[in-house]
Amino acid sequence: MQKRKKFLFLLPAIVLLIFIALEILSHGAAEIFNRVIQNQDMLRGKISVETIKANIFGEVEFTNFIWLDSGGETIIEIPEGSFKVKIVDIVTKNFKADTIQELTLKNANVSLNFDENMQVDFIRHSGDFKKNETAVETISRENLTEAELKKFGEMRRKFQQQKIETGWKNFNLEGRKIKLNLKLENCRAEIFYRERHYLFGSVNLETKIDTTKEMTLKVRTRSFGGTMIGKGMEVNGKIDFKSAEIPQCNLTFLFKEVDPSSLGIGMNIHDTMTLLAKFTGPVNQPVGDGKVTLAKLNIPGISFENVEGKIHYEDADLIFTDVFAEVYGGNFSAHGDYNIDTRFYNIYGYGEKLKAAKALPNQHLHCDVDLEITIKCAGNAKKTTTFGQFYSGRGRYSILYFDDFSGKFKTDHDSINFYDVTIKIGDYKVSTDALSIEDKKLTFAPINITNENGQLVATYTR
Repeated sequence: MQKRKKFLFLLPAIVLLIFIALEILSHGAAEIFNRVIQNQDMLRGKISVETIKANIFGEVEFTNFIWLDSGGETIIEIPEGSFKVKIVDIVTKNFKADTIQELTLKNANVSLNFDENMQVDFIRHSGDFKKNETAVETISRENLTEAELKKFGEMRRKFQQQKIETGWKNFNLEGRKIKLNLKLENCRAEIFYRERHYLFGSVNLETKIDTTKEMTLKVRTRSFGGTMIGKGMEVNGKIDFKSAEIPQCNLTFLFKEVDPSSLGIGMNIHDTMTLLAKFTGPVNQPVGDGKVTLAKLNIPGISFENVEGKIHYEDADLIFTDVFAEVYGGNFSAHGDYNIDTRFYNIYGYGEKLKAAKALPNQHLHCDVDLEITIKCAGNAKKTTTFGQFYSGRGRYSILYFDDFSGKFKTDHDSINFYDVTIKIGDYKVSTDALSIEDKKLTFAPINITNENGQLVATYTR
């Protein structure tokens, strides 16, 4: 009882001392900021702010925060922002990694590098980021095989990992615990991971970080570029820090209006696609499952509509399965694979009951066509080949009726060239290698009609 009375007697004095300390904070925020910056070793380099002010509740506002690395290059620029600190830490001058409880950055420019274990470091801005442009490929892929590209990527990642482990880091979080509510408003960011470089515009982020438990994450951007170009991205989910040695993720990614050509998909395809996937597992090797959708997809000679399929991501490989689409009044199914590091991909498709009259309007060809198609890309558009074969039932070309129509094809830019073409008309057989489609116009050069004995009966010219 006596101790309790003594505590109650001292309580007003303790409260008074706290308010005096906070009042000092509100008037001397700049001096305290400088003292903290000089004594901290989390952010390496030179840090400065133009203005800073605080109130007695531990809320601090600042303008023109600039962080330069040891070489004088900019790491972070923050025109304006605010944060809230632990009152007890300020009063006791015991500044720790979790002293800042809430942090808001507005219109900031941030560049991040993630190593193989998803450890983050803040780095200087790239030239593309400074110019507000999308990144371009920094290595020539044209003369490299798939195995060489994979080996090159592995060597670069190993070198980068060694550099990160032994080199000087701008951001030192070793042995520290962070509890922080972080918010970004209309910021620009770039991220380096493996051989990939992503640029993000108008980033809005809300995250609650507790490195002893978990981190919740909500991100929305208006645009992104670099290794992949699109109109917007959303991320929602959490990262669990306590269940395993490597943090475990449970994140949903939505990529809007992705330009296929930015992924190295050949044939100059710019029909945008949407990717939605949920990633789980260790943050350094997540596995993702989701779907891909396209309102339309045009490749030389073929136009797809309402494309939708399943995707599976694992170790840089993107696998497509159960892909379905509408093609010229018929149905199309496909599957394939794409490697993010090498940009090699394969697509295998099969179409049923495609209407030739819809595919080639005003070209006088009327029949239903079944189609087998293969698309292979060896890392860039110049090494993309499309080939396959087709079969039809009864039909008509102009005034010429036939029982079936089959052949093989190969695409070349905007045209389709056919070979081994055969047409059956009763007991007669028609053969030609002079059939082509260019800009939806059918060129049917003279065809030879032979009887069952192989004798030439007639030559037909449209």
